[in-house]
Amino acid sequence: MLSNIIPIDFVAGSHGHFLEVILNTFFKITDRFDFFTDSGTSHNVNPRYLENRLFQAEHWFELYPEKIQSVSKLISIQFKQEDLLLLSSVSMLRAGDFNLNNNELEDNTFNKLNTKYYKSTLELILKSYPELTVDKKNPSIPRNVLREFYKFGFANPDINGYWLKQQEMHYSLDTDVFYFDFANFYNINKFVTALKELERFVDMEFKFNNSFYNLHSKFLSNITYTTNKDQCDQIIQAVIDQIDINVPKLTLFQESYINGQLENYYKKEMPFHNLNYFTSTKDMLQYIINDAPNL
Repeated sequence: MLSNIIPIDFVAGSHGHFLEVILNTFFKITDRFDFFTDSGTSHNVNPRYLENRLFQAEHWFELYPEKIQSVSKLISIQFKQEDLLLLSSVSMLRAGDFNLNNNELEDNTFNKLNTKYYKSTLELILKSYPELTVDKKNPSIPRNVLREFYKFGFANPDINGYWLKQQEMHYSLDTDVFYFDFANFYNINKFVTALKELERFVDMEFKFNNSFYNLHSKFLSNITYTTNKDQCDQIIQAVIDQIDINVPKLTLFQESYINGQLENYYKKEMPFHNLNYFTSTKDMLQYIINDAPNL
């Protein structure tokens, strides 16, 4: 029974702990403290804070689903399929404070993913590409294989692992649930609007002061992926419009996302064996027209 708290339920990487500390601090439940870690997560909490918090973030739907069936109020962070590129990038970097950069995932892949957070992903990669010989002594997986693997979850978001996780979030009909949009974190005006709605939900006053706005700015400064999807969409549109632009160095997930979207549009398969990615949209279009097999 969780009679003395308001749970915050969330998929890993969707900023549940940041929301928790913000709510406890500026609803004046707890004193303010420096909660950011070196990697930008909100996991640097102290025992006094943990003992006095009202709002408690956890992956409740995964770890303790039975405990939230009888709560009267609950906050659930929800994302849309268009958020998956950002969420995937942030989650890999933040989960367990392992600081995994998806753009370096081809190096020492086995040991990076062989954790409680990503072991199932590692097993699925190895099952999908049985020709790979990967273990602790031979830990790296070629970038083109990883690009291809993650492509499918961006081409068809319904099978994306994060999206499937969110579909597991079920609550009792007797629970009053506040659904907090993941995208609100990245726009201060939307964030404030959502927090004002939360004021009414919990019937408490939130302190919108300079400290709050400064913490939100610091939160955003710790996230380097916020423009990645816009960059990808510009490249995709340039290919469609047959406009030649240079393609800068992209992250692994960006390469996967672009390939998935182009396959959806042209119904042609993007290359699997290329270790290096395209350097111009002209090269992309020429490949699609001249070399790409039909799906």
